[in-house]
Amino acid sequence: MRDEDTQRQILATTAGLGGVTLCPCGTISLSVGGVSVRMDIATFARTAEMCRTAIAALELHARALQSMEPKKQSMMTH
Repeated sequence: MRDEDTQRQILATTAGLGGVTLCPCGTISLSVGGVSVRMDIATFARTAEMCRTAIAALELHARALQSMEPKKQSMMTH
């Protein structure tokens, strides 16, 4: 292990997915599966905001799909 690796700060990890680390130079490393992306802190913050916006859009989409499902009729008879 290199000295610089021991100085990296782990910001977040998810088992089986990946993690986010901060290098002493200020570079963020985002690793998901076999893909790693290195970026400055401002770019990482913008990326996180973009992901939050995408999640909100997905939630709206899911709600719209649910509202379009036919309502289940009651099986009760009078």
